[in-house]
Parts: sequence; structure tokens; C-alpha cells
Amino acid sequence: MLPFKNETHWVYKTAQITRIGWFIFHLLILVIFLKPFPLSWLVMTLLFAAFLIPQWSRGKIINYPVLECIFSSLFLIVGCYLLGKYSSFLAIPALVAGIYSRPGKERWYLWAGFSVIPLIAYLAVGINQIGMGVIDGLFLFGIGTSVAKVLEAEKRTQFLLDENQRQNQLLEEYANQIEKVTLLEERNRLARDLHDTVGHTFTSVIMGLDAVSFLIEASPQKAKEQAGRLRDVMSRSLEETRTYIHQISPNGEREDLSSQLQNVASEFASHTKTDVIFNSKGTPANISFQGSLAFIRCLQESLTNAVRHGHAKEITVSLQQETSQIILTIKDDGIGIKEEKYGFGLNGMIERLEALQGGMTIESKGEEGTSVTCFLPVRVNQIKREVEKNDKSADCG
Repeated sequence: MLPFKNETHWVYKTAQITRIGWFIFHLLILVIFLKPFPLSWLVMTLLFAAFLIPQWSRGKIINYPVLECIFSSLFLIVGCYLLGKYSSFLAIPALVAGIYSRPGKERWYLWAGFSVIPLIAYLAVGINQIGMGVIDGLFLFGIGTSVAKVLEAEKRTQFLLDENQRQNQLLEEYANQIEKVTLLEERNRLARDLHDTVGHTFTSVIMGLDAVSFLIEASPQKAKEQAGRLRDVMSRSLEETRTYIHQISPNGEREDLSSQLQNVASEFASHTKTDVIFNSKGTPANISFQGSLAFIRCLQESLTNAVRHGHAKEITVSLQQETSQIILTIKDDGIGIKEEKYGFGLNGMIERLEALQGGMTIESKGEEGTSVTCFLPVRVNQIKREVEKNDKSADCG
């Protein structure tokens, strides 16, 4: 048992201070009333032994509760026998020993010991003097044990909280690693796509230009027609290349999700001459790269479907962040979906969202257009901040 100044929990400090005060109180009583008593030196020696030996044991040989039971009980029995009357001295030592007791059989043995000692002390002064003091050890050690169980539960809870925090940190680190890997994979995929599409186009155009060079003198009209076709091919290739470039995130600081989605919507409106209205409620700052990429792909696919299949003239895009999720809604005024059929694009959107614990819903009512809703949960540290902000509990430690 350590000195109270070294204890970390206020319950242990209070128990220590109470125990010290309890022994000082009994020391004063002995000084006042035992002066004429011939064996006062023996009682005083037992009092100091009962106070000092458990107090400074520090668990090196026998743990504190066992020493408290041995020496405090010895002082109680001898003191009662020499004085000829019972004392409630065991109450506080039993309480403190219960607070410091450890789970297991030892706790039950100590409880039995503190329950039997007062009865032995009564036998030393005469069974006819038995009173309520006989339950001092039983009752106070039980209270101390209850306090100990509460402290043990608090320690387990704190351990679980610390472990949960550690796991959250590991998840954050894992998410950051996955983000880097995803970014690399995305860039590799775009590089392959550029190689396959642009490389093929350039090869075709080069071969076509070689043919044009031979046709210029032999058949100028055919050469002109061939040059026109090559121009159309290059124009389509340029649009595809621009699309790929816009899909690549910059190496430096990324824009927030709202700005990225608004840029996608503005560019689509400019290229297709479609009215695209963008609304954003809140700024979803706490979203991973994978989440931003998933929303961008979903918006691109939804805008393309709205114009290509729904013949929409006006599209409304809404981005909203709630406590636990971020929601992207794309609503158009097109002809709607007569037969719900998911192709490669929609299935790709669903797979991206579900891989991030999100999802997608599609609503279409006849000629009222189509509404696509995509949602993703916010990241762990965002939820943690919300919980800490709303947590009103106090630390009792």
C-alpha cells in the first residue's frame, strides 16, 4: 500500500487519509486513557504495528489487505482483552482493506476473516457484552468490496476506451494507406486508358495522313474527304483526353468535394448545353479520397444518363452533409426510366458506393424525370468529434 500522495485515484487517496485519521484518533484516546494502565506499552506497540506495517508494506511480501486483517485484528483482540471492553476499531481498516482487495478467493477469505475477528474480540471481553459491533468487519468490508468492484469496472471501461481509440487510429492510418493505393491504381488505370485510346487514335490518324499524302495528287477530293474524317477522329479523341485529364486529381492540395462536383457539373453544362443547377448545404470536409472519387464518378454517370437516355433539359444537383452521412442527389426533368435496367455504368456506381459502406437509390415516375441519390457515411474521426462535442459526462477519476 503506497502513501496517499502517490495514489492516482481520488477514492484511494480518500481511503488512505481516512485510515491515517482513524489511527491518529485512536492514538489520542490511548494516550489519554492508558497512562495508568500497566501494559499500555504493549497496546501502543500493537497500534503502531497495525498502522505502519500494512501502510508501508507496498505489496512486497504480503499484500496490504492481508496485513491489515492480521495486524488490525491482533490489535483489536489484545486491546479488548486488556481493556475489558469492546472497541469498534476494526471498522475503517476493514473498509479500506475492502477497497484495496483483489478479485478471487482471497477476497472471500478476507471477508470471512473480518467477519469472524469481531466475534473473537467479543469472546475476549465476555460474550455477554455482544452488540452491533459484531457486524463492523462484515458490513464495512462489504462496502469496501463494492467500491473496489466499481473501480475495477471503471478501469475496464477506460481500457476499452483506450483500446477503441487505438483501433480508431489504426483505422485512420489504414484508410490513409488505402487512399494512397486507390489513387495510384486510379492513375494507373487512366494511364492504361490513355495509352489504349489515344495511342490507337494517333496511330490511326498517322496512317490516315500517310494515305492522304498519296491521294493529294491522284484524287484531291478523296484526300479532302479523308482529311475531314481524320479531323472528326481527332476531335473525338481530344474530348476523350480532356475527360481523362479532368478525372485525375492534382498532386497538391485537393479542392473540397463541393468545389470538385460543381466543376464537373459546370463543365458538363458547358459541353452539352444543358442547364445544370448545383446546390450545396454545408461543406463535407471530412471525406476520404475514395469517397470523393465515388461521388465524382456517380455525378458524371448520372449526368450522362440524364441527357443521353432521359433527354433532360434541366438537371439539379444537391450535396448535403448530415451528422452521420453525406448525400448527393441528381434530379432531372427527362422522360424517366420506363424499365429499370442497370447497365455497366450504374453497377459500377453501386459497387463503388457499397465498397465504402454507402449506397444508391433511383426513383423515376413516368414523365416526371429521374432522381438518383448517393450516400456515404462520414469518416470515423468526424463521428468521434460529434460524440465528444455532445458528451456531458464527468470524469470521476
